[in-house]
Amino acid sequence: MPRATVKLLLVDQDECLLLLRSTDPATGRTQWYPVGGGVEDGESLVEAARREAREETGLAEPFDGTHVWTRDHTYRYDGRTVQVHEDWLLVPVKHFEPAPTSLSPYEERTLTGARWWRAEELAATAETVFPPDLGVRLAALLAEGPPVTPIDISDPTAP
Repeated sequence: MPRATVKLLLVDQDECLLLLRSTDPATGRTQWYPVGGGVEDGESLVEAARREAREETGLAEPFDGTHVWTRDHTYRYDGRTVQVHEDWLLVPVKHFEPAPTSLSPYEERTLTGARWWRAEELAATAETVFPPDLGVRLAALLAEGPPVTPIDISDPTAP
C-alpha cells in the first residue's frame, strides 16, 4: 500500500520554488525535492502540508493551497524501496529564509540544504531534481494557472 504524502510547491512573489536538498545515506547521492512528507492518520492534506512546512522550513503562516497534481511513485532511498501517493499543493508565499523547526534525527542527518529555484533553472540544471520534469511542469503551471482538477503527473510524458 503506497504511503499517502503531500508535496508543497512553495512559490514566492518572484515565481521561485523552494526545494530541499538531501543526501542519501546509502549512496551519498544528493537530490533536490519539494517540501512535504507523510499524511498522518486523521490529518487532512492541508493539515499535513502546514505541519510539514512548519517542520521543514519554519513557515508558520496558515495557508490552504490549491491541489494541482497527483503522482504515484516508487523510489529507492537509504537502501529501501518506498511507494508513495503524492498530492501536490500550490502555495503562494512571501519569500523567506527556511529555518526548520522540528526535524527528526533522520532528517537532520539527510537534509543538507534549501534553495529557491526559478522554473528555467530547474529545467536546465544537471543536479538531480525530483520529479525530473519539475522545471517544465512548474513553468507550465505558472503560465497557465492551476488546473480545474488535479493532473496526474505519474507518467512523465503526460501533459
